[in-house]
Amino acid sequence: MKQSRFIVTLSLAMLATLIIANGIASAKPMSDVQPAPNRVIFPAPNADSALPPLTYAWVITANVPVYANPGDFIPVRDLGAGFLYVSVMGQPIVQGGQTWYQINPGEYIDAASVVLIRPSSFHGITLDATPDKPFGWLVYAVQPSISAGTVPTKGVKALTRYTPVTVYEETKVGEVTWYRIGDNQWVDQKKVGLVFPAPRPEGVGPSDKWIDVNTFEQTLAAYEGDRMVYATLVSSGLPQWETDPGLFRVFAKVKLARMSGREGLADYYFLEDVPWATYFNKDMALHGACWHDKFGFKHSHGCVNLPPADARWIFDWTTPTPGDGNWTVVPDRANNDIGTWVWVHD
Repeated sequence: MKQSRFIVTLSLAMLATLIIANGIASAKPMSDVQPAPNRVIFPAPNADSALPPLTYAWVITANVPVYANPGDFIPVRDLGAGFLYVSVMGQPIVQGGQTWYQINPGEYIDAASVVLIRPSSFHGITLDATPDKPFGWLVYAVQPSISAGTVPTKGVKALTRYTPVTVYEETKVGEVTWYRIGDNQWVDQKKVGLVFPAPRPEGVGPSDKWIDVNTFEQTLAAYEGDRMVYATLVSSGLPQWETDPGLFRVFAKVKLARMSGREGLADYYFLEDVPWATYFNKDMALHGACWHDKFGFKHSHGCVNLPPADARWIFDWTTPTPGDGNWTVVPDRANNDIGTWVWVHD
């Protein structure tokens, strides 16, 4: 049995703090997901960009008032208290020495109540053929050991988080599995998120597209039949909100959607313009996460969080093929035979 990176000394109280401090999100049921309004996109969209074509902001003040116009005295509503992200439309507006951001048509907030953020630029890789060895990325900065089970050698240069690795050899020392990732370079299992080439699940056809989500390794691999074509790190659901295991089919896709949940509770969240959501199981989706850079670790309310560039790749590659509108749905969800397969397992 491999040792989980997530099972450490987190108590439930500490976990609640983690939820509030770092932010966790998944989609509401489809009936509650609202399409985003039409936007003036800033900066300009770029098909080759690794980031969504929007500016995102973290709301750092509770109950931020929202005004119909910059400089108004009476707000039309407030944003509430919790883990909140909004997207900013157009350029900042300066009026009377105060800076404002437009967050929706007819909605403005004080710029001092938010912090503009840059989503993770990490992204996975495309492949021409299925690799013959396990591979992946470091999920911690690591100073490799010269041999399995030993402390790192002094003077050995540390490898940074997200460094790509290939596993050339595996051994076990006590209860810990060690991987050789280079000449005289060994790291223990907890330091990596690996992709293990897998056979097609039963029921998936030899030419079907399918996605392998490994919730133990926190990795995703996309296949066309038996050929792996893409791989990356993900963040699936935390223990209280595990991503359901099983074999599913994509049934709906939303380019930009508002997602919220846990209203009235300490871990209430509201996330505006979540990019490239690909729904595969009830309210669970593969979608871009612009609010964290924790890929390789469990960090959601049940959805599979992806770096934004990967979410876009998945969105474009999966069936049903997205159209020009915000929504794409299968014609008959009860008899869905066109949606890409999604296999979730540990």
